[in-house]
Amino acid sequence: MKIHSFLFCFIPILWIGCGSVQDLSNPVRPEPTENGMYIHPATKQPFDGVYDVVENGERLKMEIKGGWPTGLWQRWYPSSEQLKSEWNLVRNQRHGLQRTWYPNGRLMMEATFLNGKLLSAKTWTISGAVASTVVEGTGTIVLFHADGKKRRESLYKAGIKAN
Repeated sequence: MKIHSFLFCFIPILWIGCGSVQDLSNPVRPEPTENGMYIHPATKQPFDGVYDVVENGERLKMEIKGGWPTGLWQRWYPSSEQLKSEWNLVRNQRHGLQRTWYPNGRLMMEATFLNGKLLSAKTWTISGAVASTVVEGTGTIVLFHADGKKRRESLYKAGIKAN
């Protein structure tokens, strides 16, 4: 019985002492460089890992590999479980599907990128009406605030933002 009690107390101490438990209350915050690469604040080496932080009530989760934003990025509305936007990056360029939602959960925008160039996009008003479309990289993206007022209008030509 004494050996069992000893192991019951000793194993958790050993487990913690070996570094198996991470303190997520103070995550490592990678530092951006002038060229868009992220480095570890202590080692100054290219950062590798998932950066998952809440600042000003808004959660941001992103993957960084070899210092470059690569993989899924997600952003949530402040103090909410409601996803605001998600997109994929490959070496700091948008690649694949990007989606943005209104606070009520309705889709605001859905766009597809290839190596940083816009291929297609569709946007909606908060009521669900189609607001704009981009086909074969050419067209206008119109975005609205949750109150219905126009937020931004962006013209694209051959996948590149023209204005």
